[in-house]
Amino acid sequence: MIRTAPQLKKSNATSAARAGGFTLIELLTVVAIIGLLISILMPSLGRARDQAKGVHCLARLKDIGTGLAAYENISGDFDPPAEWNPNIEEYPDVIYGWQEILFAYIYKEPVFRPEVLTPISFPVQRNLEAERFAGYFVCKAAPTRGVNSGHYRVYLPGWAGGSYSLNADGTFDETSGPDPRMSATRSAVSPKAVLIGDANDKSERGDGDFNNGVKDDCSYIDAGEADISGIIPGTGNRFSDRHYGGTNYLFADLHGEWDTKLREKLSRDFDLNGVLDIAVAP
Repeated sequence: MIRTAPQLKKSNATSAARAGGFTLIELLTVVAIIGLLISILMPSLGRARDQAKGVHCLARLKDIGTGLAAYENISGDFDPPAEWNPNIEEYPDVIYGWQEILFAYIYKEPVFRPEVLTPISFPVQRNLEAERFAGYFVCKAAPTRGVNSGHYRVYLPGWAGGSYSLNADGTFDETSGPDPRMSATRSAVSPKAVLIGDANDKSERGDGDFNNGVKDDCSYIDAGEADISGIIPGTGNRFSDRHYGGTNYLFADLHGEWDTKLREKLSRDFDLNGVLDIAVAP
């Protein structure tokens, strides 16, 4: 008993020392486990974040639809034109779009303010005052915020309620199509028609300038352009598929929907009536 007493004291002292902290091996093991858990969770967190952006985008489109319905109540069922001139006498070359009209109507704020800013075409589309407009007309998932950013753009055939004739080779005769300066009544548009969609943030078109005599439209997507890839793949003026491989749309009956194949259908059947509008895919 006498000989074992010191051994018991030494064992108790060692246990007390060990209870006071971790060994280096134990600490590294805990760090490795935490790192493994983070690596497993990060993809899920990224998907959840992307999904949240997609849901916000769809909600924004529905909000725009509500604004359109309110605008129609005071305009005799007409939607805003895709292009318009706010002051043709003093600034004949300055073109605005449907975003400016809708913003001014809903928020009762003037968007044409030559006394404050030098007027340019499509101030919303160009994020002239990003703090005012970007939160309403730019998708949160769009990586850029410049002229070629992820704004919502109207699909002109549905928006204007017009239809295009075909050339002999089956391509669109764009000279016969809907006039972006004209607006359509809701009753003139098929409920299945797409009004607005998530636009390509890499679009090479959209600055409103004239290139080789043809004006780059900035406020709308024209017939056949829904699925055009552009000179450099991915840079065409088409709808974007950045939300899980799909695009968010607002339809003429003012419901929002996410779809992965619709932009391909629109490039062939722009009013979704089941009849091909072009003989050769763009």
